Amino acid sequence: MILQNEICEVHISIDTTYTVESTDNRHYDIVLNPFHKKHNDFYTAFGIKIDLFYENIDLVLIGDFTTICDDCALIENNVLTVLINDAIVQIDVKNGTMICCKEVHCVGETGGIYRVQNGYLVLEEYALMMLDFEFKEKWSFTGKERFCIWQSPEFSETSIRVQDIDNHFYEVDYMD
Repeated sequence: MILQNEICEVHISIDTTYTVESTDNRHYDIVLNPFHKKHNDFYTAFGIKIDLFYENIDLVLIGDFTTICDDCALIENNVLTVLINDAIVQIDVKNGTMICCKEVHCVGETGGIYRVQNGYLVLEEYALMMLDFEFKEKWSFTGKERFCIWQSPEFSETSIRVQDIDNHFYEVDYMD
């Protein structure tokens, strides 16, 4: 996944070779392990390269094993927001430090996080969840079947359109 704004360009990928607590890992400037995962735990290692156009920061973010990478992050000004299945981590791209880590109640795997006018939408396997700017749940919506979390949803100015695994489409108004 590649994100870009006027401050930086961010490349996010899953580092399948990274092992927590190993000395043989690829070098990262910063290791963020907010959930204190250990060597034998199930986890995913996100390799995050931040190009500030005058210097680079390479960091690894350790998160939940079931995380999907395609729509897992967004960037606003100097804040990188990363969805790690049932948690959201915000990172200051200027120095690579963690701003906050907030667990959210998710059922099943998550497919993506999307910034909308009045907060964030999280597409989960079993629900679509609206969060405010402090990542508190405002509402959630479930369909007849599990949502296709591997497909990016369609957006209009006021609604999101998602599909379930039985090819039913749902258009949900996310405005207050």
